[in-house]
Amino acid sequence: MLGVLKITQHNPASTWKYVPLQDFTSNSDIDWSRSVTEIDQQLYEKYGLDDEEISFIESHVKEMD
Repeated sequence: MLGVLKITQHNPASTWKYVPLQDFTSNSDIDWSRSVTEIDQQLYEKYGLDDEEISFIESHVKEMD
């Protein structure tokens, strides 16, 4: 999402326009205590991603150790 607007090293606040803010507190609508896979599923649902978008993410983003 950042790459859509970031084309140079210049990094003003407007560059981050499409990057959603997440609430990592206990008030969040995401249960951050779950496994990475379960959190991913919650985020996919929250942002209404379709199967093609989910497949793209899962084939291009490596899980962190």
